[in-house]
Amino acid sequence: MKTTNDLMNKLKTEVSDERALKEYLEKNTQLSEISSTSFAEYFSGLLHDKGITNGEIERQTGLEHAFCNKMINGKVGITRNNMLALSIAAGLNLDEIEKCLVLTNNGALYPKDSRDAIIIYSINRGLTLAETNSLLYSKGMELLGQCKE
Repeated sequence: MKTTNDLMNKLKTEVSDERALKEYLEKNTQLSEISSTSFAEYFSGLLHDKGITNGEIERQTGLEHAFCNKMINGKVGITRNNMLALSIAAGLNLDEIEKCLVLTNNGALYPKDSRDAIIIYSINRGLTLAETNSLLYSKGMELLGQCKE
């Protein structure tokens, strides 16, 4: 998988006209797939594929039923913290979570940020939301999924 920096460098150095831009877009189908899919569609599809219910997500996050459903179904904006909480509760991997961040217009996880590094560590090791929050708490950092409607 190409990093954002790889793609930026390619755009800067190799894409000099519209033909090259068209080729770039065709080769990087992930960009068009992401832009044509909503968070609700993508996240619901992942939940379905993994056999996870909204109720399981609600129990793990501790978010109230109506608010959790509104976020999952794209009826309300979703904060970065809540999106990460939903995604970790669903057991998504790092690539899936990064796509969710893009689809919700939230910032990507940044490995130079201490809090994000802990979150990346937790995701890569398959930690639960409770375990992730415990690790964040032990470092004196803001927990995930604490924001209500």
